[in-house]
Amino acid sequence: MFIQQAHKVLQDYDFHTKLIHRFVDGISHEESLLQLPFEHNCMNWLLGHIVTNRSHVLETVQVPHAWELEVRALYHTEMPPIRPEGESIRFENLIQHLDESVALLEFALEGMSEEQLEEKHTNYRGEKTRYAHLTSFHWHETFHVGQLEILKAFIESKRA
Repeated sequence: MFIQQAHKVLQDYDFHTKLIHRFVDGISHEESLLQLPFEHNCMNWLLGHIVTNRSHVLETVQVPHAWELEVRALYHTEMPPIRPEGESIRFENLIQHLDESVALLEFALEGMSEEQLEEKHTNYRGEKTRYAHLTSFHWHETFHVGQLEILKAFIESKRA
């Protein structure tokens, strides 16, 4: 059974995941690496960065996952841009990690009490309650979800 705060967090991340799928479904790995005509990150980097963000979300609720170090090594804030000729994670693998993150988050939140969500947790963003970290990471993700929509339009314009 979910407490109200946990249910809201899960709903928010689930909504983002569905929205992200609208922007990334049908995009090939090669297309995800297309570079805009000005300095900006490609779709592969943005999705990888969202997945990296999700790895911090899962860490906040104490859920281990196999892809944490792999994604953080390439897609964490201030990492070099992903380029077609450089190292990247396959786009379809990033999508799988995204989907897995929601299932793992649901598993963790289902048994979490209000007291556990209000516990202090420290990560690279400092010390806050677990709930405050979860909502902060969600806000950050919102920013990048909007960028995916623009990159989808760019990629589709290259197909014509």
